[in-house]
Amino acid sequence: MPRLITAAVYKSLGEKMEFLWDKDLFINTVHVRDVVAALWHLAINGKPGSTYNLADESNTNQGSICPILESLFGIKTGFMGSVKSKMATALAMKTVAETANDKHLKPWSDLCKEHKVSTTSLTPYLDEELLYDNPLSVDGTAILETGFKYSHPKVTQDLVRESLDYHIKNGSFPSKLI
Repeated sequence: MPRLITAAVYKSLGEKMEFLWDKDLFINTVHVRDVVAALWHLAINGKPGSTYNLADESNTNQGSICPILESLFGIKTGFMGSVKSKMATALAMKTVAETANDKHLKPWSDLCKEHKVSTTSLTPYLDEELLYDNPLSVDGTAILETGFKYSHPKVTQDLVRESLDYHIKNGSFPSKLI
C-alpha cells in the first residue's frame, strides 16, 4: 500500500515517481487470501517447529510493479539506478528517508482532506531500512512442498485494483485518485 499511496501523491503533484536502485530489486508480495489459506493449510499439513515463508511465485520486483502503478494512476515511473542510489546511501539514508517523507506525508494528508477521508491507517511513511539495496524477498518454496498452492501467485493490475477498491469502500483511500 505505501507504493500505491505514494503513486497517488505523485499523480496529484504531476511528477514522475522514481525509485531507488533499479527494476530488478525484489519485493515479494502475497495476497491476503493466500496468507489465510496458507495458515489453514499449515494447521493441517505443516510440520511442527518448521518455518514456512510466503512469497509470490512470480518473483515480483520493482520493474514488474511500475507498469501497474503507471496504468492505475496515469503516472510515469523510473529508477535512480545504482550510482545515484549508492550516493544517497553514502550521504545518509536517514536524510533520504526524511526527505521522501517530507515530500509525501503532507500531500497525502491534503489529498485525504480534499476527498473527505477523515481517518485512515494508510500512510506513505517510509522507514529508512526500507530504502537500502536489500531485496524484500524470501524463499517461499518450503510451503509448496506441503502441497500448498497459491490462488493468486502473481501480482496483477486487477488484484492491485481490488486492494484499492477495498480501501476506497472502507473510506480509507480517496476514490477519485484512480
